Amino acid sequence: MLRFIEVVGSSPLGYSEAVRAAVEDLMARGEKVHFFQVIEERGAVREGKIAEFQVVLKAAVE
Repeated sequence: MLRFIEVVGSSPLGYSEAVRAAVEDLMARGEKVHFFQVIEERGAVREGKIAEFQVVLKAAVE
């Protein structure tokens, strides 16, 4: 049976890398990820520069 969880991923490089970080973190915790949906993209600015890209994912895990 699948369950849905929400996770946040971040990267200083871009949104794709933030997604990859979030999914890889789930798998490293032993979750079997079947699919995911990006439900939010955002970022952080520090000292006038983009510091990081952030994504919120809804993932179907087993």
